[in-house]
Amino acid sequence: MRSIRQGAVLAAVTVMTAVVTPVAATAASSSCEAPPRSSSAYNDFVLTYKSNCATKKNYDRTFQDVTASVLVDKRNRLSVTTSTALAGAIASVKVNNKEFISSGGHGAAFQYAFHAWQQGEASTECYNPTQAGTRLDDAGQPPPYHGPSTSALYTMARSGSSIRTAVRPAMFVTLADTKPGWGDCRSADHQDKRAPFTMGLSPYWLQTAIELATDHDAPTLDNVFRAAATITSDDERHDHFSGVLVAYLQPDFTKVFSYSPATGRLSPKPVDSHTSKDPMVRCTGDGDYCLGMYVKPDVLGDKAYYYTMTRPPMDYNGHFGENTIQVTSPSGAMDKGDKVTYETYVVVGNKSRVEHTMTQLHRAFR
Repeated sequence: MRSIRQGAVLAAVTVMTAVVTPVAATAASSSCEAPPRSSSAYNDFVLTYKSNCATKKNYDRTFQDVTASVLVDKRNRLSVTTSTALAGAIASVKVNNKEFISSGGHGAAFQYAFHAWQQGEASTECYNPTQAGTRLDDAGQPPPYHGPSTSALYTMARSGSSIRTAVRPAMFVTLADTKPGWGDCRSADHQDKRAPFTMGLSPYWLQTAIELATDHDAPTLDNVFRAAATITSDDERHDHFSGVLVAYLQPDFTKVFSYSPATGRLSPKPVDSHTSKDPMVRCTGDGDYCLGMYVKPDVLGDKAYYYTMTRPPMDYNGHFGENTIQVTSPSGAMDKGDKVTYETYVVVGNKSRVEHTMTQLHRAFR
């Protein structure tokens, strides 16, 4: 399946349009039996999260998936779902019946991932704490690849319009995974043969919060939700630490834009990949559905940046392709006991509505 690449993302999504957008065609079938691989329905079956087809077990604990929702413009339902199978990562963001998130495995969806490395070295997938789980979690599993996660989930609960989780992320490439990671890295070269590495886990603790209106600090913007997290190190010092919040979007989110705070406008950007200090947005080809990320300028700082990537189907991503948007946040050295916090606002809606909401966020937070 797909892998989490380097970066740290803070995301802000503004949903809804000034005019109601069409409801997505039809809800996916409730069946958990995959269509034939040759069928045009196969990709939709795998990439569109189905809670009834996903495990509710995490080690010896049982959690039900959690959904928080809010009515936008008094007529459109924005919902966000966190998944037990993905150890509290966001498996679904919907406006009415339109799904934004591409799931289908423990290396996709909408989640946090991290890298840590020493001076003179480079970041690597073989030291890659990943919220949803490991590459091996998909091995031998039937589609849609939502079996148990190696990441250890301890809390996942809703209060009002907010969801909070607590998790020990797994290493995406574990010591038990003998296949090389991206760039031919080997887990044994980057992880000590001791607990928690020998259990497939990382020496970090991750707490997350997802806040829909009116629980976040822009309560009048009901097409926005806030994604926040704190990660705490229980590892030795690393000279460099980087976190990413990355959203894998459905295959029809083919258009890429950046938002200019100076002009208040969205401008088209290259599809293959784009790095920016300005907020980024991905949209469907017709512009009816968009998801954007906004980070307060004082939180973004000098080092963090937005990044979008489009990659075709290949063996590495399970032949599904990738349409991603993220914020990468390098934070310097990380010692045992240190904490790093992240905050992103996610905006959904049509192109003009997202553009307008970005302006409202920027005026509120600059």
